[in-house]
Amino acid sequence: MQNENVKTAPEKEAPRLSVRAQVQEILAVMLAFSNLLVKETAALRKADFKTVDTLQADKKLFARQYEEKIARLADYRAELPNIDVSLSTRLRKERLRFNEILDENMQALDLAQNSTKRLISRILEVACQSVTDQKQTNYNNTGKAMAYKSATLSTSIDQRL
Repeated sequence: MQNENVKTAPEKEAPRLSVRAQVQEILAVMLAFSNLLVKETAALRKADFKTVDTLQADKKLFARQYEEKIARLADYRAELPNIDVSLSTRLRKERLRFNEILDENMQALDLAQNSTKRLISRILEVACQSVTDQKQTNYNNTGKAMAYKSATLSTSIDQRL
């Protein structure tokens, strides 16, 4: 077997953006992500799970973009104090707004999850009660039919989600 050194073209690095451009990109992602979270929160409060479901792909995309842009901004840490005051103020305000919207969204998600768990629990409770309340027909040792409450009937239901 012969070893060959295959030369590949060096990967081109993306041009380094200015810290101002990086901050503006983060602001754009935060604004779009915030708007999506507001829509999701409203849908959760209305129990409109179809809408919530349609937002999930974009939510994952914005989360990934946000994470990448914040990580990339860390490379500009030394330059951040030099951005103009208006952009710095805008970033701070948008970050506070984003955090508030994110907190509201998390609360709405928790409420929806707890509501769903309570609903499922109630459905299972009623189903178990319904089964045990039904009269069952059994036969005695002489073959005669007899009805009785099914206290001994197994009512095991898989309650895992």
